[in-house]
Amino acid sequence: MSHRSPRGFFTRGFRIGTLFAPSLWAWAVASAAPESNDLARAVAQALLPLWLVMAGALAVRCIEGAAQRRRSGAGDDPSLAPSLPSMLDHLDVLTATGRAVMWCGAGAVIASVLTGWASLAVVGMLGLGVVYVTATWTALMAGGDEPWRAARVARAILPEVAAEGDPIREEVKLRGIRIPSGFRLFASGETGRLGVTSRYVVGAGAAGAEVLLESALGPAPRGEHAIEPMAMWLQDVLGLCQTPVARFGATRYSVLPRPGLVDGAKKLLGRGGDSAEVLPAQRLPTEGWFRLREYAPGDDSRRIHWLRSLQAQKLVVRLPDEIPPAEPAVRLILDNHLVGIASLSCKAPGELLDALVKVWLGVGRSLADQGVRVNLVAAVPKGGAHVSVERPMRSRALQEALVLGSRVTWQQSLPLRALLKASNDKARQVVVSSRPRPQESPADVLWLVVPEAVWTAPEPWPDFGSAVTLPFPIGSPENRFGERARARTAILRAHHDGAIFNDLLCWTDWSALRGAFLARPAPAKDGTRSDRVALEVIA
Repeated sequence: MSHRSPRGFFTRGFRIGTLFAPSLWAWAVASAAPESNDLARAVAQALLPLWLVMAGALAVRCIEGAAQRRRSGAGDDPSLAPSLPSMLDHLDVLTATGRAVMWCGAGAVIASVLTGWASLAVVGMLGLGVVYVTATWTALMAGGDEPWRAARVARAILPEVAAEGDPIREEVKLRGIRIPSGFRLFASGETGRLGVTSRYVVGAGAAGAEVLLESALGPAPRGEHAIEPMAMWLQDVLGLCQTPVARFGATRYSVLPRPGLVDGAKKLLGRGGDSAEVLPAQRLPTEGWFRLREYAPGDDSRRIHWLRSLQAQKLVVRLPDEIPPAEPAVRLILDNHLVGIASLSCKAPGELLDALVKVWLGVGRSLADQGVRVNLVAAVPKGGAHVSVERPMRSRALQEALVLGSRVTWQQSLPLRALLKASNDKARQVVVSSRPRPQESPADVLWLVVPEAVWTAPEPWPDFGSAVTLPFPIGSPENRFGERARARTAILRAHHDGAIFNDLLCWTDWSALRGAFLARPAPAKDGTRSDRVALEVIA
């Protein structure tokens, strides 16, 4: 039930040539036989009329398609003239089964003429005749735009706004599609990062009616997703011929990230300064009382309690329980700048970016819950480019931060230094990154490293079957040798791209990150991965 996509000029030429080459070959062999060969004469007289009827029907469709394209153009603009590929769409009607029947039928006819075996000629003529009749019926009843003229296709991924990991489903509503007798409607659509191909079949009994198709797609991946239109085509019940592919039903949906539960996020604030003891105020500003603790480097000297310091023989400072108005903000910066991954086919880049957003939002929420003023900074797409966006993190209003997290993608236009502020800025800057570059950043920047090795999973090796077993149920198009070879090639390429991605993020100079933090997934009690994130200091 797979639809065809053009894979080059020669591949398409072979598909179209199968309509003519086997028949002409069989007819030429039968015509060249001696006149005394009654079998050859009967084969030649039966082949030519059927083939001419089929060729005439297909030619009519090609002319009609060219005329329709010309009518849809504006004036005499040569750029809107019928092009060769658009005309060839009406000739590319044979499926893989139809092509096999054509070549086998022609071979049977030729073998019967050469050997004089009449029964073999009957088998060959039956195969060729069935394909001729089916191709003619396809061109007359299902060709052109008539089946799709009143078609209305509404495709939706529900819920349209989901949370990361929640199950989502696809709904496709069909209305007004004309399905001739002897045909079935096939629909196939890709789902982007979900990695699922949705497939549907509708019989001729539902022609013109409103049909609702549903399928489960699995857990939702983070991001704002634009889904390409579905491919739809009509195919006869024998699976010999099909119509050109029409595309309907483009859709969009959003998946908000799920912030991680970060343990020990307060350690990012350091030991000294007011930022280490920020707490929400429990009293009125005029009712505050002071707490005492030992002086630490970075404390304001004006808060030293000299009398208690003399008594304790060490410096003691006073700390209010209200949040000081001069408290410096924490700028939590997401490093999503990475060059060279646009062509990678592995899943690791998406998994790592999801982990970065998970840790980034989780740390921001944990600090905001403790009274810290947090600003989230990231580069997000806007108008075909990426721009720097800074949003405050509010513990009681996470929607804005989640929407920002869903828009984050890998980008190579805005470097990390464009998101950092000057070193004399009072805000503490924490960079969440999987590729730390301390030599390219100010000295006061704190790095929170999300290692690629612990947040991504290796590419699986599927079962390709063997010489005596098939990986898919009998009759599935994926069992064909060509499809299995393409699937194997795609898997090997994904593993190769995974190694390239690992090399891009390889970091060995951990001594330069001494004092930075490392984010790891905290295991659950049963040993599985949970939503909790553990922070560790790099010693």
